[in-house]
Amino acid sequence: MRIAVALLGMLVMFVAAVGVLFFGVLGFTPVRTCTGACHAPLLIILVGTVVIGLSATFATWFRALREPRAYCPWVGAALMVLLFLVSLKIAENVL
Repeated sequence: MRIAVALLGMLVMFVAAVGVLFFGVLGFTPVRTCTGACHAPLLIILVGTVVIGLSATFATWFRALREPRAYCPWVGAALMVLLFLVSLKIAENVL
């Protein structure tokens, strides 16, 4: 049962990552020339989503093929959505 929950969590995390990356690139790409802080929300989304996804995947399956940690992908998906909301708040102040 843990394997099924872990695989479903991986699917949810993948969908969350694609959605966060899509809306992050769509919403946080600067449309005028800028330097420094205006690129922060986009970089947070691009780097943070990849780091969270790889970390959650690694934490789920490393040394746990018979008993995967089924909560890790769900935590990863929640962190990705939280990361998007934090980047949104940063973008309101910077952009």
